[in-house]
Amino acid sequence: MAQKKKPTARPAVKPRSKKKTVWTAVIVTVVAVAVIGGVVAAVAAANWEEYRQYAADRKTVANCNGYDIPYEELRFVTLFYKDALASTYGADIWDDPATAEKYRPELEALVMENLNQNYVVLSACRKLRIKTEGADIDEYVDSQIEELTESFDKTSEYEAWLDEHWMTEHYLRFSIGVDFLESAVYYTLLDNDMFAYDLSNIGDFMDYVETSNDYVRTVHVYIENVDGEDPVENLAKAQEISDILQAIDDADERRSKISEYIGSSVNDDLQSITGDGYYFTRNEMVEEYEEAAFGLELGEVSEPVVCSGGNFVIMRLPPEEDYIAENVQTLLNNYHSVAVGIYIDEFRDECVVKLNEYGQSIDLVAIE
Repeated sequence: MAQKKKPTARPAVKPRSKKKTVWTAVIVTVVAVAVIGGVVAAVAAANWEEYRQYAADRKTVANCNGYDIPYEELRFVTLFYKDALASTYGADIWDDPATAEKYRPELEALVMENLNQNYVVLSACRKLRIKTEGADIDEYVDSQIEELTESFDKTSEYEAWLDEHWMTEHYLRFSIGVDFLESAVYYTLLDNDMFAYDLSNIGDFMDYVETSNDYVRTVHVYIENVDGEDPVENLAKAQEISDILQAIDDADERRSKISEYIGSSVNDDLQSITGDGYYFTRNEMVEEYEEAAFGLELGEVSEPVVCSGGNFVIMRLPPEEDYIAENVQTLLNNYHSVAVGIYIDEFRDECVVKLNEYGQSIDLVAIE
């Protein structure tokens, strides 16, 4: 009998900030999996009242726009960003008291910036009058948990996996529910014609992608900071590649050369090997990548772009009409995802995290 495959990646319930991953069109994936046949008319969340009581029974560390935040959530977000910063600056930065203090301010800023993310979504749902409790969400969460647990032979393996990813099952269930609610926001906005482009004006959207200054197409070489590697050495590798590419005067030769790098072992982004590149609009990628890409002229190559987890060398390419036509549905889905993210982010100002006395007493660097 073939051995069951164990999940190796983190659950898709990590903080939704663009600080950690390059591609941030999260809702496209959520919508595709979470909602079948438009069952969002009366969407419900992972019983918020139950979670509120759970937070009270545990140790509440903060409040955000009327919602209580428990310690388990603070711990998850903190360890997520400790891991992200270690990937960027070195695996042992939290072991040395000197470097731990050096990166403490960045850690605390990231945690406080992203601890409100679930409640930004819930606040958007409250504004749109999307129900936040009911059977639909419970059934979806149950199905996702069941699918996950079937990947393990023993309960102890599932529990170990949760621990490895800094999760409790209760918080995992809550987070999956909030992800489902993001898809509810999408369908609510779609049903109320709140997107500038949809299937009714798909031709206009294709023209927009091809001609707008708010769309860009890139290819890149990515050098990931894998555990055990020196981030400084990886940055030097990226700089060497950038220097070589920028020294090539002819744009076609430069394109050919970066394709060689993309198809070689030096590139850690396997999705980029097809060569079609990434088409994206503003607010779709991490800030560092996006800023560099939109700052390039056609055919130009960037200096190394340092993002959490690795380094990118980016080349900007002209859009291709045939590619846009063939992939218009995916591009439209991504465009909608960005629009949903922008709508949800409008509630960020009112979702200020206020640590209580217990929360203020916690040393984030010491959390394990």
